[in-house]
Amino acid sequence: MALIIDSSRKLLAGSVFACSLLCGQAALSQQQPVQAEDGRPPEAADEGFDGRTHRLPLLVISGDSTLLPEGDAVYRAPAAVGSVDEKALQERFGGDVRNALRSVPGVFTYSPSTNPAIEVNIRGLTGYGRVNAMIDGVPQNFRNVGGHGSSGGNLLYVHPELLAGVDVARGAVSGAAGAGTLAGAANFRTLEVDDVLRPGASIGAMTRFRAGTNGYHYSGLLAGAARGKMFPDQAGEVSIVGALAHSDFKNYETAEGEVFRPNDQVENTPAGGLLKLAFEPNGEHRLKIGGRWYDNRFTSSNYEQTLRNQTYTIDYGFDPASAFVDLAANVYFNETEMQYDSNIGGGYRGRQSRDRSFGGNIANTSRFTIGEGIDLSWYYGLSYGSTDFQVLRRRGGNPPGRLQKASAFSDVTMDWSIFSLTAGLRYDYWHMSGRQTPYAAGTGDCPPGGPACGNTKVSRSGGELLPKVTLEAQPLDWLQVYATYAHTARPPTVQEMLWTMVAFGDGIGSAIANNLGLQPEVRKGWDVGVNLHRDGVLLPDDRVRLKVGYFNHGIENYIVNDLADVTGIPWKVAKWVNVPGTTRMSGWEIQGGYDAGPFYVNASYTNADTDQPIGFGTGWGNGDAGFLPETYATVDVGLRLFDERLTLGAQMRHVGASRQADGMLEPKDIPAYTLYDAYGSYEIREDFNVFFTVENLFNETYAIAGSGPESIHSKRGRGRTFILGASAKF
Repeated sequence: MALIIDSSRKLLAGSVFACSLLCGQAALSQQQPVQAEDGRPPEAADEGFDGRTHRLPLLVISGDSTLLPEGDAVYRAPAAVGSVDEKALQERFGGDVRNALRSVPGVFTYSPSTNPAIEVNIRGLTGYGRVNAMIDGVPQNFRNVGGHGSSGGNLLYVHPELLAGVDVARGAVSGAAGAGTLAGAANFRTLEVDDVLRPGASIGAMTRFRAGTNGYHYSGLLAGAARGKMFPDQAGEVSIVGALAHSDFKNYETAEGEVFRPNDQVENTPAGGLLKLAFEPNGEHRLKIGGRWYDNRFTSSNYEQTLRNQTYTIDYGFDPASAFVDLAANVYFNETEMQYDSNIGGGYRGRQSRDRSFGGNIANTSRFTIGEGIDLSWYYGLSYGSTDFQVLRRRGGNPPGRLQKASAFSDVTMDWSIFSLTAGLRYDYWHMSGRQTPYAAGTGDCPPGGPACGNTKVSRSGGELLPKVTLEAQPLDWLQVYATYAHTARPPTVQEMLWTMVAFGDGIGSAIANNLGLQPEVRKGWDVGVNLHRDGVLLPDDRVRLKVGYFNHGIENYIVNDLADVTGIPWKVAKWVNVPGTTRMSGWEIQGGYDAGPFYVNASYTNADTDQPIGFGTGWGNGDAGFLPETYATVDVGLRLFDERLTLGAQMRHVGASRQADGMLEPKDIPAYTLYDAYGSYEIREDFNVFFTVENLFNETYAIAGSGPESIHSKRGRGRTFILGASAKF
C-alpha cells in the first residue's frame, strides 16, 4: 500500500513528463456495448446498427481505453477477436485472469504457479514482443531471465480487482497496437467512471470483497467516482475515478495435498490503485489523465522478489462537426522495477532491474461518400515507442539496452451494398542500441593476434512494409463472412541480439554469443471467418451469437536460442539464431452462445497446430517453454431464477495434451485434463450482490499446461477452492 501512496505523489510529475513526449494514439469509431459472459447483452447492444454499417475491425478510442472490440461487438467485427468482461472475470473465474484468458479461443497463457505475472500466448506465440500486451493501451515490456523457471518473455503485472475486462485480437492488428508485433494484441482495461457509478448518479462508490479456502485468503476493492459540470452555465463535464485494491494469497494445496517448497511458493500480497481525471468542455474536445500502480512481493525461481509497476497516460480526442476529422492522441510512460530481496537463492541474489517505456500515437479518420451508395473511410496515423531496460545489479542473462519502434499506418475501407473492402498498409521501423561486452581476439569476428574486441556501443535498425487486405460481405442482417490476408513482423530484441549466455551474479558473459545479424520474424497468412448474431430464433427474446474462424500462417526467420558454430571456439555456442525456412501454424477457433433469459450457454473451442521450433535453450529460461495444446475448450451453462435475481452456473475447462520444452532434452508430454467449476450470484437489492465460485469442483489432480518446468516435475494444479464474496454500489 505504501507504493500506492508514494505513486499518488508521483502522478503530477509523471504527467508533466508525459506532456513533453510525442503526442498521439490512433482513434476511431464509438464504444461498443458490452455483453456479459454469463448474461444477456443490454438492449442497447443492437441500437443504431442497421446490418450494413461498416465497423473497422480494430478500433481505438484512447480516451475511453477502448482499444479492441468488446462484448457484443466481437460478433460484428470481421476479425479474430475475443473479450472477457468484468462480471465473468470477477465472479465466474473468481478473479483469475489467466483462467479467464484461456476461455478465449486461440489464447493461452504462460502460467507458472509461483509468479503472478501474466504472459499472453496467442496462437502458440509469446514472448519477446510477439504479442503486444497492454494496460489501457500501454505496452508492458518487462522481462526477466532468472533461472530455468523463467520464460524470459514479456511480463504484465496488474491487480485483477482493478480490471473491467480484457480484449484480445489475434493476427494482424490495425493502428498503434499492431506496431512491431507478430501474433496479436491483448488490452487489459481498468475501471472507468461508468464502471463505478450507478446509472444516472453523479457521485458514488463501489466495493467488492471476497474470501476463500485453500490459500485464497482474501481480496478486496474500494473505488469512488464523481462527475459534474465544468462551468457555471452547466456546459461541459468533468469526472474523476479512483480505486484501491489489496489481496492476500497464501500457499494452496493440490488435490493430493502437495504443498510448495519454502523457496518456491505461491503466496503473494498484490496491492494496486488507479486515479483518472476526464475533462470534456464541449462536444468536440475530451482530455483524460490517468495513473495506475501495482506493488507485489512473491517467491519465484528460488528468489524472493519485489515488483513495482507504474503506468501513466494522457489521452486527447477531437471530434468536430466534420466528416474529415475524428482525431485522438495519446502519450504514455511506464516503469517496472524488480529486486531480489532475500538471502535464499544462488548467483542472482541481490539483482535489481528496471524497465522504462514511453511513447505516443496520433491518428485520424476521414469519411467520404463517393458516387451513389459508396461510403469510404480512411484511418491513418503514426506511433512511436521506446523501451529502455537496465540491470542495476547482477544482470546475469539479461543484457541491458534500448529498443525503439516507430510505425506509420493507413487503412482505407470502402462500403458498397453488402460488401466492404479494407486495404491497409503500414511501415514498421525499429532501432536497437546497447553495449557489447568484451570478447577475445581470434573468436567470432575479432581478428586474431590483436586486442580484445567489444566493450563498445552497438546499434542495429531496420524496417518492414506490411500490407493487409480484408474483404467482408453481409448477405443478411445477421450473417457476416470475411477473409483477411496480412503480413506482420517482429524485430529482434535486445535480449536476443546482445545475449551473452547466462552468466550468474555480476558476470557479463561474452559477446561471442551476440547475434547482431538476426533478421526480423515475418508472418504471412490468411484469416477467414463467419459471424452470426441473431435475436428471436427459437423464442421471442432469445439471442444467438456465433463466431467461427480459420487461420493459416507461415513465419519466416523464426528466432530460437540454439547451438551454433563460432570461429575460434572448438565447441558450439548457444546463441539466438533464425530458423531456416517457414514455420507453419494453422487452426480453427470457435466461440458463441445462446441466451434465452432463464437459461444460457456459452462455449469456446480451439483446435490448432502451432508447434514452434525449439532450440538448445528453449524451456530453460530462453524462449517459449510450453507448446499450446492442440485442443482446449470452455463450456459455460447457467440458469436465472426469481426474476433473474439469482444466477447459478457451471463450467467445464478442458485442456488437451500438450508438450513442455526441456532445454537440450526431449520435450516432455503433459497429460490432458478436464476441470469443472461452479459459480453463482444473488442480487439482494439493486447494485448489491453476493456471489460464490468453486474452482476444481471435483478436486482433480493435474499439471498446469504452459506452466514451465514445474509442469514436468509436479502436478501443481490448485485443488478444490471455495470463494465467497459480495459487491455493492452506493
